[in-house]
Amino acid sequence: MPKVEFEYDINKDKRNILRVINNPPMFEPDNLGRPLGKLSLELVDAVRIEKDATKQDKMVQEFLDLRLANEKNLIDKKVEIFAKEWDKINDEYFDRLENILGVKMGAGVIYKAYLTSAGSCPFNAGQRYFMIRLDDDRIDVVAAHEILHIEFIRNFGLYCRDTLKLKQEEFMEFQEASTFLLNEEMGSFLSRPDYGYKEHQELRLKLATKWKANKKFIDLLVYYKNLKEIA
Repeated sequence: MPKVEFEYDINKDKRNILRVINNPPMFEPDNLGRPLGKLSLELVDAVRIEKDATKQDKMVQEFLDLRLANEKNLIDKKVEIFAKEWDKINDEYFDRLENILGVKMGAGVIYKAYLTSAGSCPFNAGQRYFMIRLDDDRIDVVAAHEILHIEFIRNFGLYCRDTLKLKQEEFMEFQEASTFLLNEEMGSFLSRPDYGYKEHQELRLKLATKWKANKKFIDLLVYYKNLKEIA
């Protein structure tokens, strides 16, 4: 069964903080606070004013060095708590994920979950890592959400590009909207619903209706492609 390892990496946290400060959000562009999370507004404003990338890097590094010096025990405890929380649902989650996607995953697959001080949680499908919010109390839904993204890309990315001919923005739209599946198939053990982004709510409802009638992921993708051709 695949496993998830939790860790804090100051360099990855720094890169993510710089990313969310310097780039507008991809979804819900009017909700500028969401990707920033609980970051210090003083830090955010100072970094945005500073245009030199090296100086920006130094500012965030100093911020994180201070946080790590003051809160290392708390961060280490969060890593421990998050790992224990996830371990309780790990096997059930991956069993259901395999059933949803119709794929089999190797027993030796390891995911890395890195804690971040920002509010946005990026992922890397090729390296099977993702981020979770350090300030959250529960991280099961975020982890479940990001792993679903990763395995969707790894198992269906080429099919979407070469066979369905989905445009990149269409691929991204389906990727985000399809997390309704966490509510449909994993709601019994996740701590809260997956809410998605507001611009995808109508699509999530359409996909959920299709899923309830035919629980085959490949058919859900074809259905989505047909919706795009009709639109």
